[in-house]
Amino acid sequence: MTTTTDARADFLAEPIELVQSFWDRLEQRTLLVNYVDDCDLFQHQPETFCSACGSDDVEWRDTPGLGEVHSFIAVDQGYYHTFTDLIPYNVFIIQLNEGPRLGSNLIGIDSHDVEIEMRVKATPQPVGDRFALFFEKA
Repeated sequence: MTTTTDARADFLAEPIELVQSFWDRLEQRTLLVNYVDDCDLFQHQPETFCSACGSDDVEWRDTPGLGEVHSFIAVDQGYYHTFTDLIPYNVFIIQLNEGPRLGSNLIGIDSHDVEIEMRVKATPQPVGDRFALFFEKA
């Protein structure tokens, strides 16, 4: 794997056992999401129980990683010195086709060209010596 210097690498949490599978699959460029068979619900953040029905029958499922932009902010000013070299950057809430919403960055497009409900796809990328979840226009 190629490593790059990226300020975001310092903000990647060390995976705990609960989410290790999620991070491992990002390296294979696959997006895993929790699924609960009892209520046919996908959920994110990963958890040991269903946030809707309370079932503890939670498993990981591969997803195509497709969704749409639900909300976002484009950052054009240096609020945090750590991210100065990344300006302009963005923070997005993506709603996956399966239902859950998750936060990420959209890459490969100017933030000012993005529209709410724009179709996107997951594209895990190396950040430092690990992979992180990003999205790009579908």
